Amino acid sequence: MKKILIIAGALYIGGAEKICSDIGLFAKGRYDVHYLVFGDRIGEYEAELTDAGCKIIHALPPSDGYMAYYRFLVRLMRKERYDVVHSHTMFNSGWAMLAAKRCGVPICIAHSHSALDVHMPVYKRCYEACMRQMILKNATVFAACSKKAGERLFGEAFKTRGTLIINGVQTSKFAYDDEARNRMRRELGAEDRFVIGHVGHLAEVKNQSFLIRLMPRLLEKKPNVFLILLGDGDEREKLEKLIDNLELSEYVRMLGNVLNVNEYLSAMDAFAFPSLYEGLPLSIVEVQANGLPCIISDRVPKDVFVTDLLTPLPLENEDAWINELCNARRADSSSYCIKVRQCGMDAQDFLEKVYSLYGT
Repeated sequence: MKKILIIAGALYIGGAEKICSDIGLFAKGRYDVHYLVFGDRIGEYEAELTDAGCKIIHALPPSDGYMAYYRFLVRLMRKERYDVVHSHTMFNSGWAMLAAKRCGVPICIAHSHSALDVHMPVYKRCYEACMRQMILKNATVFAACSKKAGERLFGEAFKTRGTLIINGVQTSKFAYDDEARNRMRRELGAEDRFVIGHVGHLAEVKNQSFLIRLMPRLLEKKPNVFLILLGDGDEREKLEKLIDNLELSEYVRMLGNVLNVNEYLSAMDAFAFPSLYEGLPLSIVEVQANGLPCIISDRVPKDVFVTDLLTPLPLENEDAWINELCNARRADSSSYCIKVRQCGMDAQDFLEKVYSLYGT
């Protein structure tokens, strides 16, 4: 079997992390897959990957010393003699591509999962520019989940040399489940409430504070509104304080990372996604497979619009968000799993494209 090194950075619950874990999880008997993650934290996906025969390697993050990280990669690649190096760590992929080229790895894939482009100091821009050149010179495949994500990492080169690999989900897993809906709503104490949900890492770019600030006005228009936030991250404490300051503890529940997102989606009446930037958000594919109406930021790439369930709105128009959320209704939820699968956004479609890059 070919030996694959997937540089994931982390294997905790998240969109890009789930994409990375699926590659190894479904490759059993097909490839010998190793994962490189940064730091000592054991991610939620690591146990099932180990059970599937994958090897997890923990190392210091590149930011602790870039040259030390590069030398570590060279030692690792020379020892293991990988056939493929597949890096998912955005601009830090430059080091992986350079090391792989030096070690004679035949297939070197840099994979972009984000279109995030924020103002940053000059020295960080210079670092990105250097890493981009390193990637363009040494990678054999420029992969991205969306055109914007590709252009963010590879620049103009993605238009002529890029490989678009749209993220996919296990559509059958995320199909609407009426039994799960009733059970989860009982557990939440929300049988008679209008449940608005959100799934995402608690980070500034995901903009969960926007939803919390909308809640007082939503409650004025629809008193039975209940907001649940799935995910964890650095913004948690800040968001908890905002909930307390607005006296919303009875109406907003932060549930942290969960492994049964599919069941929570079935429990929801509407989904809200006010991100400032995105690559191709996996959660929005899952939402559509579930048949859940979704009010979405107009800053999310159009690549993810595969059904009529998405309503894009500008973040500046809070009135529109309130009206659309309050008027959202499920309709024929069970049919959308098939619609998403037919659009080529099933996990199997994504995986076969990745495996075709690896070869046999």
